Amino acid sequence: MKQKKIDFVKLLKGFKSGWVGISTDHKKVLVHGETLKEAKLKAEEKKLDLFFFPAGERYDNFVG
Repeated sequence: MKQKKIDFVKLLKGFKSGWVGISTDHKKVLVHGETLKEAKLKAEEKKLDLFFFPAGERYDNFVG
């Protein structure tokens, strides 16, 4: 199975802090919150199954 690369710089452009919920196909940010708890609550309200990542200014040290 070939691994798919995710361009976090492009995907998370505009999010400098907090947490984001990314769609399971890794193509869109669907929720954002200042805390992980806030982002998860927003996802639960919308009944979304998401992957959560911290938002920041740099992603060069991110290993996923």
